[in-house]
Amino acid sequence: MKKATGLLVFLIIYIPSVMAQFSISADISPRAELRHGYRFLPQENEKPAGHVSQRTRLNLAFGKDNIRTHVAIQDVRIWGQEPQKQNNPSMAIHQAWAELLFTDSLSLKIGRQELRYDNQRFFAINDWNQNGQKHDMALLKYNSPAGEFHFGTAFNQPPGAFQQFYFSDYGINNYKYMNFVWFNTALNSDANLSLLGIADGYENEDNQQLLYVRGTWSAYLTWQLNEFNLMVNPGFQHGKTAGGQDISAFYFRAEAASTLADNVNSILGLEIISGNDPEDNTTFRVFNPTHGAGHSENGLMDYFLNYPVHTRGAGLVNPYLKNKIKLSDNTMLGADLHLFFIQNDFVYQGETINKYLGTEIDLTLNYRFNDFTRILGGFSTMFGSESMEIINRGGTLASKDEPAYFAYIMLRIRPKFL
Repeated sequence: MKKATGLLVFLIIYIPSVMAQFSISADISPRAELRHGYRFLPQENEKPAGHVSQRTRLNLAFGKDNIRTHVAIQDVRIWGQEPQKQNNPSMAIHQAWAELLFTDSLSLKIGRQELRYDNQRFFAINDWNQNGQKHDMALLKYNSPAGEFHFGTAFNQPPGAFQQFYFSDYGINNYKYMNFVWFNTALNSDANLSLLGIADGYENEDNQQLLYVRGTWSAYLTWQLNEFNLMVNPGFQHGKTAGGQDISAFYFRAEAASTLADNVNSILGLEIISGNDPEDNTTFRVFNPTHGAGHSENGLMDYFLNYPVHTRGAGLVNPYLKNKIKLSDNTMLGADLHLFFIQNDFVYQGETINKYLGTEIDLTLNYRFNDFTRILGGFSTMFGSESMEIINRGGTLASKDEPAYFAYIMLRIRPKFL
């Protein structure tokens, strides 16, 4: 009896302390979409397309003393993608990492993990994509009075590497290895600076034993100036493409944000993605932020995600105005305007085309149903030009006169069970 009583006392004392360090949460996100001109200008008399996708993710986290762990399991599917009486297993590991805390300022995080830095233009979780984005890597983090320093390294191999004892081709459309450094520091009470350097290596398309490295450098500066929040973000790329072509590309982004009224916040910005020079085919000049966010940057209709492909190498200039209007404590309306131009000249059938591509309008509504549930909806439309017809679909399959629109409604349910 005494032993049973002692065990009961132990469990009463011990279990709550363990449970306090263990959490279980979920992400259930079904999304219905209606597409007519999403990503591509529609053809004449083209019928709209629709589907419902869903992400179901379970997050398990535990921390004790000098270690933290996190595991996220997810299933991503299109409703009806398999017969009702058939089950094709599709569970996947989205994240699985452990972080060793050596000191209060030094830690090492190892495993499959999300990377999210600054405004997510160069490293993003890409949450709009139901699969999300993650990296298999080791991440060293150090905090000091001067600022925060991160160093990440990754080395990728194909699935069959377990059975191989010699050089193996990677053969996957991804980097073979990657190293990056990130440093963030406060310049003063109103200004903050981040510096980022990435070196990612890709196998040569024709000879897998050749590895070509691309370097990406970026500075991200934010500061508060009276009632304005200002941001400047220049970048540069060099090295070689996977095909061995020399790279010399640049990036520039600037924003000014201000609260024009108690319930309205506006951002006026400009983003420039450099493009190829039609008179010089020896150098690759298209800046390509491969690991960064796409959907949230150049319009919600996703016309420009892969810049070398989606601009046909001509680059992109995107002035934009974004507005967030607070309708109530639970409701937020978004109204964004994007103008699109190619950055460099593009020659089509012997003539240089007009640089203006089109205008996109995005309207979104975000309603907080309760503490862990949001209802999201949106409607977008694209007004394309003749140049957009050429850049977007080669000038023969697209019609700028056909209405191009995209609509969605989404539930984002993220409860914390424990």
